[in-house]
Amino acid sequence: MNKEQNEKEIKKLVDDLSSNSKQLGKILKLSAYLVEVNDLEQAEELLIKSMTLFPNDKDLLYNLGNVYYLAGKYDKANDLFQRLIKDDYGFEAYFMLAKTLDEQGKRQMAIVYALTAVEKKPSDIASNELMADLLLANGNFSESKDYYQKANDIKPQAKYYFNMALCAMNLKVDYQEYLNKSKELDAKYYLKNEKKLANLQKFIKETGDSNGRK
Repeated sequence: MNKEQNEKEIKKLVDDLSSNSKQLGKILKLSAYLVEVNDLEQAEELLIKSMTLFPNDKDLLYNLGNVYYLAGKYDKANDLFQRLIKDDYGFEAYFMLAKTLDEQGKRQMAIVYALTAVEKKPSDIASNELMADLLLANGNFSESKDYYQKANDIKPQAKYYFNMALCAMNLKVDYQEYLNKSKELDAKYYLKNEKKLANLQKFIKETGDSNGRK
């Protein structure tokens, strides 16, 4: 929905909740719409107040964790996602905790939770992509390439082919086919990231030359 439609839905939900505040489904919807229009402060206030009406509702906790994550309140988000994992909330809590831990600079722990998310839902494209991104940032090129391939098998994307090329380049195996596929799928994405590729090619060449001179 566009911004105007979101705002209409927000007004309607606010009116409905003004007459009866104990409508959990509408509270969850309203919090999602508030996030859509980037009103994180109001979303947080709504969810915290609603916790007094539904103190043990896991969906409220999950939505609040997401709001904290988007607002950069990672410690609070971490606490809620950990609590949801203990309460057996499922895949989404592991996925969001992995993202939160990454933002906190705890990449190794993020990889552990991302792996659990993938194991719980192997066909989820976002968790495979997250796992691949984390492994790439960590320098685990072979494993990262495998997870990009898994994400690509679900739905091919220029990013996945491009990053598979980066992994292959670091592994010193042929990568041109991946680049061709990336460019074919999304030329704008490819051109935007071409500099990253050129810098890596230069680094690998210089490293190779340096090793050869020893």
